[in-house]
Amino acid sequence: MLKNLLILAMIVFIAGCSQGLYNQGKRLSDKGEYEKAVDVLYQEISANPKNADAWRELGVAFFKKGEIAKAEEALQQANNIRPDARTNLFRGMILEKNGQVSDAITAYGAALGLNLSSDTRRLIQGRLDYLIKENIKSEVNFALDNEAKISADTIPINSIAVVDFDNSHLPAELAPISKGLAEFTALDLAKVSSLKVVDRLKIDELLKELQLTQSGYVDPGNAPRVGRLIGSSRIITGSLVGLGDDGLRLDGAIVSTRDSLTKMTEPTEATTQEFFKLQKAFVFDIIDNLGVTLTAAERDAIEEVPTESFLAFMAFCRGLDYESKGQIQDAKQQYTIAARNDVGFKQAGEKRTETNRQLSASDPALSGSVEQFESDVVSTESSEIEGALDQFQTINLNVSGFLRDITDFGATQYSPLRSLIGENVIIIIRGDFDAAN
Repeated sequence: MLKNLLILAMIVFIAGCSQGLYNQGKRLSDKGEYEKAVDVLYQEISANPKNADAWRELGVAFFKKGEIAKAEEALQQANNIRPDARTNLFRGMILEKNGQVSDAITAYGAALGLNLSSDTRRLIQGRLDYLIKENIKSEVNFALDNEAKISADTIPINSIAVVDFDNSHLPAELAPISKGLAEFTALDLAKVSSLKVVDRLKIDELLKELQLTQSGYVDPGNAPRVGRLIGSSRIITGSLVGLGDDGLRLDGAIVSTRDSLTKMTEPTEATTQEFFKLQKAFVFDIIDNLGVTLTAAERDAIEEVPTESFLAFMAFCRGLDYESKGQIQDAKQQYTIAARNDVGFKQAGEKRTETNRQLSASDPALSGSVEQFESDVVSTESSEIEGALDQFQTINLNVSGFLRDITDFGATQYSPLRSLIGENVIIIIRGDFDAAN
């Protein structure tokens, strides 16, 4: 048998990127030769100033060198030309290093809105969840430290917050319904474009800091203070009462932060099975009291019922209750039951995913230093790019022994490959092949 040495080299050009310099700079950066990488990438940018990939990798090289200001400038240039997930990921880490947590949250959110692999997405989402909670804690603590300086007149008039409802008059097995009422009322009010609804995470954090019991928290006497501290001009609160074996009555209240006046909503009654009939009537009553005119689309969105399954709904409410107590594993179990009882219950699926991320929050890459997070992300991306290249070569060698154009595989399947090495790819395969086979 005659053995031949086959060297097959293929250069693929996508989107007109220049050959050579970008890849050379990227390889030098990957090897830790940042000075050389910067020089080569600058050469590429001089020739092609609109090459977003070159600007991005220049920013990454500066970032790894520790030259944060230069990294930020280069990544911003890349983002201005063509936003991508990797650019926003590194921008987020830079902003974190600079102590700009709110801006880092925005950057990580932008990264999640673009094409990402599942592992990298999980890491960024986990980090984002952690930062959002930390940012809310900082905001609450700042408000408490500066409470005397807060003027209710400076709070936007369209801001509104839904706090937990008093459930002390409900049997124990139905008490978690109050959590569901607050949750879905806040979700429905958020569908009204003219209203600004305060994040319930912020409300929960304030509750912990003030160490108020639920009855004290929803007391209209405390509501104006709560409103000032969380930046809401109105507080939605109320009380649920059990009626017989299968009835509910809701008495709601809208408390003004500015003048402490309380407006009561019309009492609403329904069976437990008709919970959403009661909840929707309550939401529309609030909107009428606020003098808000809904669009047809907003009204239709509010009228949508999340689930017809009472079992799914009650499991969801128990999940909310467990989550508020910090029992995340129990909460996840209840959200899973809710999603299983109604596969179309979107909010249950979202909460199950969210609690999964919360359970991962002990991972130091998600809740530790930004340097640890950076290390974990870079490691994940490196393994993904190697896997993408291996899969790419395997598939193509099975097709008549020749490599096909990478564009045949689409951006989604090879997003790690595309995002990490850019548009210009050089693939060289060396090896002995038996001609008889």
